[in-house]
Amino acid sequence: MAFRRTHSTTLTTTTLMLLLAACAGGGGAAKTAAAGDGRVTGPLNTVNTATVRTGGTVTYTITYPISNWNVLNTGGATYSVIDISSVILPNAFVTQPDGSVTRNTTFVTSAEKTRDTPQTIRYTIDPKAVWSDGTPISADDFVYTWRALNPRQCPKCQAGNTAGYDRITSVKGSDRGKTVSVVFDRPYVDWQGLFSPILPAHVAKTYGPTDTPAGLAKSFNEGLATTVPKFSAGPFRIEEFTADGSVVMVRNEKWYGRPPNLDKLVFRLITDVSQQPTSLANEEVDVIYPNPQVDIVQQVDDLPAVRYQVTPSASVHQIWLNHNAPALKNAALRKAIFQAVNVKDLIAKTIGQFDSTAEPRLSQLFLAGAPGYTDVVSRFEYGVGDPEKAKKTLTGAGYTGVGTKLVAPGGAAVPPLRFAVQAGDQLRASEAQLVKAAVAPLGVDVQVVTVPNTVEAVQEGNWALTVGTVSQSPFTASSNLPYFLSCEEGVSFCRFNLGNYRNPKVDELLDAALSETSAERATKKLQEADRIISSDYSVLPLYQNRSFLAYDAKLGNIRENGLAFPTYNSEQWGLLNGS
Repeated sequence: MAFRRTHSTTLTTTTLMLLLAACAGGGGAAKTAAAGDGRVTGPLNTVNTATVRTGGTVTYTITYPISNWNVLNTGGATYSVIDISSVILPNAFVTQPDGSVTRNTTFVTSAEKTRDTPQTIRYTIDPKAVWSDGTPISADDFVYTWRALNPRQCPKCQAGNTAGYDRITSVKGSDRGKTVSVVFDRPYVDWQGLFSPILPAHVAKTYGPTDTPAGLAKSFNEGLATTVPKFSAGPFRIEEFTADGSVVMVRNEKWYGRPPNLDKLVFRLITDVSQQPTSLANEEVDVIYPNPQVDIVQQVDDLPAVRYQVTPSASVHQIWLNHNAPALKNAALRKAIFQAVNVKDLIAKTIGQFDSTAEPRLSQLFLAGAPGYTDVVSRFEYGVGDPEKAKKTLTGAGYTGVGTKLVAPGGAAVPPLRFAVQAGDQLRASEAQLVKAAVAPLGVDVQVVTVPNTVEAVQEGNWALTVGTVSQSPFTASSNLPYFLSCEEGVSFCRFNLGNYRNPKVDELLDAALSETSAERATKKLQEADRIISSDYSVLPLYQNRSFLAYDAKLGNIRENGLAFPTYNSEQWGLLNGS
């Protein structure tokens, strides 16, 4: 997985994808593409709406090999797995292309807060809702998902995000398991982000007893992670996981919603994003969703029978510094790196070449335009591109050899800093080279190293810098918890806190924000956390990412959806009449 998209159908609040390039909606008036001009803009909840015929196959490109199928597990929270999981797993709430969060009416007929003290949420599952083997979806599935994602119930479950689940005291079923009552020990402002998705309890039990912490961990970390899902509660089910890493789906005969239009939905693995436009042109695939890069956008723009969307996304692109790297434990060096990098120049030389509206992101926690977004980084001289200021920072902190070969205050030479970049990702490789050039005048040597799998490289720990994208969601507190909540002592990689950032005050503020009963009060606490995180020089925000969705013009109802992936409405996909 290469720092790409991280969003999902509200899945972002439970499994925030790192190393992903999330995508989310734009606005403005819709535009019908003229002949030879495939770009389409407009409100993403209406673009490409069409009447389609029944039957046919659509092939959708995935970029990252699948080694872990459990999307709620840290190792399974990849773009490819999220895409697939959004087709086969049920979600209580779904984030729509316009950013709103709505109840999944196909799955739950009601979901509401019934009590404030203690906070109690009641879900009513549609009586028709079943798994593909005919097993009814029930309270048991809610219970299993809660227990696996609750560190008190399963301390060894490798959960991507436990936010909210760790506040639940009980999950109980009634009405033959079709009514689910969830009780919290503390208020949880982002409760609509929970149980999206849920996992099949009856399948988990096939890997051993799940009534103990050890059994839960085995089913969650091993069984559901290593086994290709034969189950589905969505419009399609997996028929085959092919030798080349692709996934073939067919209609789920037990699907309880509106029947899908397509006969088959194929996820074809093409790890080299530079080859995806060629595959689209040759009609080997029908839909591609790569990181937007200048050459890729230009290639697609030249294809006459293709439509595409470039939109601001709900993901953020940023540079992480590894606090475990000995040289970067000194905040002065981290600050100097951030002062030396010119973020405006970096944007102009990368995504600015195909989207001139891109601007530096000025917050650690909020998206531009969201309630609470304000400039907190400028006061700390983030991204100013001023090597002289950076040199003064280093000299003032006791560094020598500034401008030649940097030596730390204790007398040890600052070693080369490894900048890990996913192989085949030209955008991030270009950004890494720009950072390397920016810090060279300080006497800092950055070595750009391509790795086959960035997540594995980060977990191994042999890195100092890396660049990538993680997604945000309508639930700001929950979205950011995995990135900035301190890891336990002795743990160097947890959730998606890539650089092992630690600050007890930030932990306190994030927790307090989640406990608020109103979004307004939560926002104030998050703004304070935003300022503190910025003062620690851990993450350098670059820009709000752009997403790029391209598809064959013969297809209808395929559209961008920032936090739910284009596959959020796969049952509506189809071939246009006459195609």
